[in-house]
Amino acid sequence: MKINLFINKVFSIMLLSVFMTFFYYSLIFLMKNNSIFLEWEINFINSLSVIMGFMFDWVSLLFLSVVSLISMFIMVYSVYYMEGEVHNTRFCFLLLSFVFSMFLLIVSPNIISIMLGWDGLGLSSYALVIFYQNEMSANSGMITVLSNRVGDASMLLSIGWVVYKGSWNFFFFTNLDYLIVFLMIFSSFTKSAQIPFSAWLPAAMAAPTPVSSLVHSSTLVTAGVFLVIRFSDFIIFKDLNFLCLIIGMMTTLMSGWVANFENDMKKVVALSTLSQLGMMFMAIGLDQKMVAFFHLVSHALFKSTLFMCTGFVIHNLHGSQDMRLSGVINYSSPILSVVFSCTNFSLCGFPFLAGFYSKDLILELFFSGFFGFFLLFVGVLSVGLTLSYSIRFLYNNCNNKSKIKSLVMSMDSNKFVLFSVLVLFMFSATGGYIFGWFISLQGSMCVLKVIEKFYVFSVLLFMLFFFVYFLSFNLKFNLNLNWFFSSMYFLANLSVQPMNFMFLKKGSFSLKYLDKGWFEVIGPQGLSVKLGEVSFSLQKSQSLFMAGYFMFSFFLFFLFLMMM
Repeated sequence: MKINLFINKVFSIMLLSVFMTFFYYSLIFLMKNNSIFLEWEINFINSLSVIMGFMFDWVSLLFLSVVSLISMFIMVYSVYYMEGEVHNTRFCFLLLSFVFSMFLLIVSPNIISIMLGWDGLGLSSYALVIFYQNEMSANSGMITVLSNRVGDASMLLSIGWVVYKGSWNFFFFTNLDYLIVFLMIFSSFTKSAQIPFSAWLPAAMAAPTPVSSLVHSSTLVTAGVFLVIRFSDFIIFKDLNFLCLIIGMMTTLMSGWVANFENDMKKVVALSTLSQLGMMFMAIGLDQKMVAFFHLVSHALFKSTLFMCTGFVIHNLHGSQDMRLSGVINYSSPILSVVFSCTNFSLCGFPFLAGFYSKDLILELFFSGFFGFFLLFVGVLSVGLTLSYSIRFLYNNCNNKSKIKSLVMSMDSNKFVLFSVLVLFMFSATGGYIFGWFISLQGSMCVLKVIEKFYVFSVLLFMLFFFVYFLSFNLKFNLNLNWFFSSMYFLANLSVQPMNFMFLKKGSFSLKYLDKGWFEVIGPQGLSVKLGEVSFSLQKSQSLFMAGYFMFSFFLFFLFLMMM
């Protein structure tokens, strides 16, 4: 225990120093509009240089500081949550390798080095998802890693296609081919779990809660969004912008519906992450990459805090994740219940919390765009669903009607939990206002009429009352319809089972007609039969030879007798 605590302290201090350094220089680089580009040549192959490089600008430094800040508090929080875990040291090193892979991805201006961080995230996330080493975590880890391998293949295709440019440093290019940009966007869809690759994100909840807090706030799922933000200058094709807008809107709508039918606490928070990722892609589709980055940073802060509070509730429910069994967090843990409520309101976009500044800006940009009524309706409906499942989630955890009776009262007196949650909550509460200045310096703006300015608030307020009253409490759906929504529109079945069935069918055909058929005839069994025939022929010839030998010997003996 003392060794694990020492390792956590060392890693936490290291991440704190990284946060302070990167945040300071991000402010300097923003004010002076500077950037540093470092590179060195690893190899030179037929006019193509293999170069390793790092790019430090205010965007990468700010995101590095946010990732290191969240990672530091999660390291402190894991002392409480992973207490008594046998492999705690391994957990710390896996978590650190995960963070290092994200660092490499953020500062890479080179597609090759991006691929190193990209694959590092996939490998370390797989090791963390299967950390508990049971059947559920093994299945979840396999779904996660195979879904991400689709994006890895797309990334490799883009690397091969860009060879003719003579360099893999995409910052040196003035434009990129349509296919290269499409492949990069497609790979980001898989990493950020956009439709139709959304099934792996709730499955990754088999990992420990500190891992989920890091994965769903600022690392794995945000890697795809950050990659598209980096490549957004090359998205000069309007249909690709529209693709990001439609995919983001569909993902937000789907995750919002499903979250209203889900009772697993961790999966509800994971689906809320999926909803916010869809909003980030909507902002990218609106050609507002800095607004998407703003929402990425603010979402990372309050979502990590929300996951920590959810992990505390799960820990005090003795591992149960059913939110219908909880309900007394406001009585047993009043401090954490306040943090839990505020982070939920921030997720809803409540005024003057972190989520409000970025979410409201995305909606205003969406209202000021030239879109049809159908897209506006679907976009507003998607955001309104966020209010519904957030209030439902908050109600089920704070209604003073817990169905679990415990002899030990859960208290929020653990110093590791209070320190990590409260300090990170201060950043998440004020982060939207502070980081909003970064975006205002970039000149993002939208034009609305006075009445249109209140459209967002009025529509969200209407959605709040409508969905809270009808959907969350009174409205009863058909069992098949409930099953359809709770299974994520059968995305898990469509993305996993058809592929498994196809390979199992091909494998059965191969086993029946090849392994047990022609391969047996021309392989081991056929060879055995042929060798048997040859052996029989040799044996027969040997037996005839021996008979002839005895006959010849008898003939010589008979001649010998005759001569005598």
